[in-house]
Amino acid sequence: MNAFATDPFTVSATHSVAVDIYTSAYRISGKTVTRFARVADIVNQIASTHLVIDEATVSEYADASATLGAQQVLVTVDEILFLMAADTESAARPEMRIQKRAVRAQLGLPPFRLTGSVHVPQGSRPADGLLNVVERFMPMTEVTISSSVYPELGRTTAAVALQRQLAHVLLVTDDERPDQLLADVLDAATAERWLKPRESDEAG
Repeated sequence: MNAFATDPFTVSATHSVAVDIYTSAYRISGKTVTRFARVADIVNQIASTHLVIDEATVSEYADASATLGAQQVLVTVDEILFLMAADTESAARPEMRIQKRAVRAQLGLPPFRLTGSVHVPQGSRPADGLLNVVERFMPMTEVTISSSVYPELGRTTAAVALQRQLAHVLLVTDDERPDQLLADVLDAATAERWLKPRESDEAG
Protein backbone atom coordinates (compact mmCIF):
# COMPACT_ATOMS: atom_id res chain seq x y z
CA MET A 1 0.00 0.00 0.00
CA ASN A 2 1.29 3.45 -0.86
CA ALA A 3 1.93 5.33 2.39
CA PHE A 4 1.36 8.64 0.66
CA ALA A 5 -1.95 7.74 -1.00
CA THR A 6 -4.02 9.70 1.53
CA ASP A 7 -1.50 12.46 2.18
CA PRO A 8 -3.38 15.77 1.57
CA PHE A 9 -0.11 17.40 0.53
CA THR A 10 0.70 14.89 -2.19
CA VAL A 11 1.08 16.57 -5.58
CA SER A 12 -1.87 15.59 -7.77
CA ALA A 13 -1.50 14.53 -11.35
CA THR A 14 -2.45 17.05 -14.01
CA HIS A 15 -5.81 16.79 -15.72
CA SER A 16 -7.72 18.75 -18.33
CA VAL A 17 -10.70 20.80 -17.13
CA ALA A 18 -13.33 22.59 -19.20
CA VAL A 19 -13.50 26.26 -18.21
CA ASP A 20 -15.43 29.43 -19.02
CA ILE A 21 -13.51 32.66 -18.44
CA TYR A 22 -15.01 36.15 -18.44
CA THR A 23 -13.08 39.41 -18.78
CA SER A 24 -14.63 42.86 -19.13
CA ALA A 25 -14.91 42.38 -22.91
CA TYR A 26 -14.46 38.70 -23.75
CA ARG A 27 -15.68 35.22 -22.89
CA ILE A 28 -13.14 32.46 -23.44
CA SER A 29 -14.26 28.83 -23.33
CA GLY A 30 -12.01 25.81 -23.65
CA LYS A 31 -9.83 23.49 -21.59
CA THR A 32 -6.93 24.12 -19.26
CA VAL A 33 -4.48 21.71 -17.68
CA THR A 34 -4.25 21.89 -13.88
CA ARG A 35 -3.30 19.87 -10.82
CA PHE A 36 -6.08 21.34 -8.72
CA ALA A 37 -9.68 20.34 -8.01
CA ARG A 38 -11.23 23.52 -6.65
CA VAL A 39 -12.11 26.25 -9.11
CA ALA A 40 -10.36 29.04 -7.18
CA ASP A 41 -7.14 27.02 -6.92
CA ILE A 42 -6.92 26.75 -10.70
CA VAL A 43 -6.15 30.47 -10.90
CA ASN A 44 -4.76 31.16 -7.41
CA GLN A 45 -2.01 28.57 -7.77
CA ILE A 46 -0.93 29.52 -11.27
CA ALA A 47 2.67 30.73 -11.44
CA SER A 48 2.39 32.38 -14.85
CA THR A 49 0.91 35.74 -15.81
CA HIS A 50 -1.29 33.97 -18.38
CA LEU A 51 -3.67 31.03 -18.28
CA VAL A 52 -3.29 28.65 -21.23
CA ILE A 53 -6.61 27.61 -22.80
CA ASP A 54 -6.69 24.82 -25.38
CA GLU A 55 -9.45 24.17 -27.94
CA ALA A 56 -10.61 27.71 -27.27
CA THR A 57 -13.61 29.71 -28.40
CA VAL A 58 -13.31 33.47 -27.94
CA SER A 59 -16.44 35.64 -28.00
CA GLU A 60 -16.59 39.43 -27.90
CA TYR A 61 -19.57 40.82 -25.98
CA ALA A 62 -19.96 43.89 -28.17
CA ASP A 63 -19.84 41.94 -31.45
CA ALA A 64 -21.35 38.46 -31.56
CA SER A 65 -20.06 37.99 -35.11
CA ALA A 66 -16.48 38.34 -33.87
CA THR A 67 -16.46 34.87 -32.27
CA LEU A 68 -13.43 32.83 -33.26
CA GLY A 69 -11.91 29.44 -32.52
CA ALA A 70 -8.27 28.69 -31.82
CA GLN A 71 -6.23 25.66 -30.90
CA GLN A 72 -4.69 27.61 -28.03
CA VAL A 73 -5.01 31.08 -26.52
CA LEU A 74 -3.36 32.83 -23.58
CA VAL A 75 -5.58 34.76 -21.19
CA THR A 76 -4.03 37.48 -19.02
CA VAL A 77 -4.77 36.52 -15.41
CA ASP A 78 -4.90 40.20 -14.37
CA GLU A 79 -7.91 40.70 -16.67
CA ILE A 80 -9.98 37.71 -15.53
CA LEU A 81 -13.14 38.88 -13.75
CA PHE A 82 -14.33 35.37 -12.93
CA LEU A 83 -13.90 31.79 -14.01
CA MET A 84 -16.07 28.70 -13.80
CA ALA A 85 -14.95 25.13 -14.29
CA ALA A 86 -16.74 21.84 -14.90
CA ASP A 87 -16.83 19.18 -12.17
CA THR A 88 -14.18 20.70 -9.92
CA GLU A 89 -15.85 21.32 -6.56
CA SER A 90 -17.06 17.74 -6.25
CA ALA A 91 -13.49 16.51 -6.60
CA ALA A 92 -12.09 18.66 -3.80
CA ARG A 93 -10.57 16.72 -0.92
CA PRO A 94 -12.65 17.13 2.27
CA GLU A 95 -9.58 17.03 4.52
CA MET A 96 -8.40 20.30 2.93
CA ARG A 97 -11.59 22.22 3.73
CA ILE A 98 -11.75 24.88 6.45
CA GLN A 99 -14.98 25.18 8.40
CA LYS A 100 -16.82 28.24 7.09
CA ARG A 101 -20.30 29.70 7.00
CA ALA A 102 -22.20 30.94 3.97
CA VAL A 103 -23.00 34.63 3.55
CA ARG A 104 -25.19 35.88 0.71
CA ALA A 105 -23.45 38.65 -1.18
CA GLN A 106 -23.62 40.68 -4.36
CA LEU A 107 -20.50 41.85 -6.18
CA GLY A 108 -20.30 44.31 -9.03
CA LEU A 109 -17.62 43.40 -11.58
CA PRO A 110 -18.56 45.59 -14.56
CA PRO A 111 -20.20 44.75 -16.84
CA PHE A 112 -21.46 41.94 -14.56
CA ARG A 113 -23.28 41.59 -11.28
CA LEU A 114 -22.74 38.35 -9.37
CA THR A 115 -25.13 37.27 -6.63
CA GLY A 116 -24.41 34.17 -4.56
CA SER A 117 -22.85 32.77 -1.40
CA VAL A 118 -19.35 33.57 -0.22
CA HIS A 119 -17.88 31.50 2.57
CA VAL A 120 -16.24 33.22 5.53
CA PRO A 121 -14.34 31.60 8.43
CA GLN A 122 -16.40 30.68 11.49
CA GLY A 123 -16.42 33.51 14.00
CA SER A 124 -15.52 36.25 11.52
CA ARG A 125 -17.56 39.18 10.32
CA PRO A 126 -18.85 39.04 6.73
CA ALA A 127 -16.89 42.18 5.80
CA ASP A 128 -13.68 40.58 7.10
CA GLY A 129 -14.37 37.52 5.01
CA LEU A 130 -14.76 39.66 1.91
CA LEU A 131 -11.88 42.06 2.48
CA ASN A 132 -9.23 40.15 4.42
CA VAL A 133 -8.65 37.48 1.81
CA VAL A 134 -5.10 36.35 1.08
CA GLU A 135 -5.92 34.62 -2.19
CA ARG A 136 -6.39 36.72 -5.30
CA PHE A 137 -9.46 34.81 -6.45
CA MET A 138 -12.25 33.92 -4.04
CA PRO A 139 -14.95 31.30 -4.59
CA MET A 140 -18.66 32.09 -4.77
CA THR A 141 -21.31 29.35 -4.92
CA GLU A 142 -24.93 29.19 -6.09
CA VAL A 143 -24.18 32.09 -8.39
CA THR A 144 -26.53 34.16 -10.53
CA ILE A 145 -24.71 36.20 -13.19
CA SER A 146 -26.44 39.16 -14.79
CA SER A 147 -25.51 42.13 -16.96
CA SER A 148 -27.66 45.14 -17.81
CA VAL A 149 -25.38 45.95 -20.74
CA TYR A 150 -25.34 42.40 -22.14
CA PRO A 151 -28.46 40.66 -20.77
CA GLU A 152 -27.90 37.68 -23.04
CA LEU A 153 -24.86 36.78 -20.92
CA GLY A 154 -26.97 36.09 -17.83
CA ARG A 155 -26.74 32.59 -16.37
CA THR A 156 -26.62 30.59 -13.17
CA THR A 157 -23.84 28.25 -12.10
CA ALA A 158 -22.80 26.19 -9.09
CA ALA A 159 -19.51 27.97 -8.44
CA VAL A 160 -17.12 30.61 -9.77
CA ALA A 161 -13.74 31.99 -8.80
CA LEU A 162 -13.86 35.79 -8.93
CA GLN A 163 -11.07 38.32 -8.74
CA ARG A 164 -12.13 40.31 -5.68
CA GLN A 165 -9.82 43.29 -6.29
CA LEU A 166 -11.63 44.02 -9.57
CA ALA A 167 -15.03 44.30 -7.86
CA HIS A 168 -16.34 47.87 -7.74
CA VAL A 169 -19.02 47.08 -5.16
CA LEU A 170 -19.20 44.38 -2.47
CA LEU A 171 -22.53 44.03 -0.70
CA VAL A 172 -23.56 41.55 2.00
CA THR A 173 -27.26 40.86 1.49
CA ASP A 174 -27.84 38.18 4.14
CA ASP A 175 -25.85 36.41 6.83
CA GLU A 176 -27.20 32.96 7.67
CA ARG A 177 -25.74 33.12 11.19
CA PRO A 178 -25.41 36.82 12.07
CA ASP A 179 -25.24 36.16 15.82
CA GLN A 180 -22.34 33.75 15.64
CA LEU A 181 -19.55 36.25 16.29
CA LEU A 182 -21.43 37.72 19.26
CA ALA A 183 -21.90 34.25 20.73
CA ASP A 184 -18.22 33.49 20.27
CA VAL A 185 -16.95 36.50 22.20
CA LEU A 186 -19.64 37.06 24.85
CA ASP A 187 -21.18 34.88 27.51
CA ALA A 188 -24.88 34.08 27.08
CA ALA A 189 -26.11 36.50 29.77
CA THR A 190 -24.18 39.45 28.36
CA ALA A 191 -25.23 38.69 24.80
CA GLU A 192 -28.89 38.51 25.86
CA ARG A 193 -28.58 41.83 27.68
CA TRP A 194 -27.04 43.49 24.62
CA LEU A 195 -29.73 42.16 22.33
CA LYS A 196 -32.66 43.00 24.61
CA PRO A 197 -34.24 46.41 23.82
CA ARG A 198 -33.59 49.06 26.41
CA GLU A 199 -36.60 50.24 28.44
CA SER A 200 -36.11 53.78 27.15
CA ASP A 201 -36.29 52.53 23.57
CA GLU A 202 -39.49 50.60 24.29
CA ALA A 203 -41.02 53.64 25.93
CA GLY A 204 -40.18 55.78 22.90
